[in-house]
Formats: sequence, structure tokens, C-alpha cells
Amino acid sequence: MRGDHKTFEVPALQADAVLDQAAPTSGLKYTVLNTTKNVRLISIAVKCTWTVQPNPLEVHLTIDGQAWTFAIGNAVTDTYYVPIINADDLPTAFGFDVVGISKYKEFLIEGRSVKVEAEVTGGTVSNLYCRVKYAKW
Repeated sequence: MRGDHKTFEVPALQADAVLDQAAPTSGLKYTVLNTTKNVRLISIAVKCTWTVQPNPLEVHLTIDGQAWTFAIGNAVTDTYYVPIINADDLPTAFGFDVVGISKYKEFLIEGRSVKVEAEVTGGTVSNLYCRVKYAKW
């Protein structure tokens, strides 16, 4: 006999959370994924379309009560940015990946309570777009 086996619940993939905001207001955080319990963030992609460059383009995460901000100054119009987390980064130093290295990671981060917001500041932005892929357990 092999004895008792532990089983682990596998997170179930959810429909993508999407923000497609026309003419976003400068400095206003838009909710992409409202506070949700037991979430594994698989990926986040954000971009903005502008005629006058905003500074910065940001993604805000609230994970188990901790606020993290990913920011890129002078974002290129219609270019996707993907948040990355490196083990040696401070919560105030999280950045974006435009090269694609982060696509090889299994997931970004997980938490018991997760919220995702997107924001642009300044410029003339005609569209703010953000897509969150996530799973719940």
C-alpha cells in the first residue's frame, strides 16, 4: 500500500478581465479586475493610444492588502507592456517587459485578495487598454 495521498486543488482558468477605456481621464485609476479572492495572475498586458504622450502609464496591483505599482515613463503609443517581477526588485521598482522574456514564466503572482487597475497621467490619450489573464482556486 502506498498510503494517503495529498491532493491539491488546481486553479481554474477564468475569462480574461479586459479594460477598453476610450478617452481615459488623466490620473484616474480604472478597474480591470475588481477585488477577487484566491487569484493567480497569469499575465497582464497594458497599452495606450495617444496623440500627446502621457507620462507615466501604470498598472496598480493590490495583493493581500499590499499596493504595488508598475510604471513606464513616456510609453510608446500602441505598444503592449507586460509587468514583470524579479526577486531582487523592491515593490517600488517593479517594471515592464516589452521584449517578451516574461512569457516564459508560469505566472506573475498570486494572492488571497487581488485587484488590478490601470492608469495614464497627462498627455492626450484616446484609448487605455488592459487585459488580465488569471485563474481562481
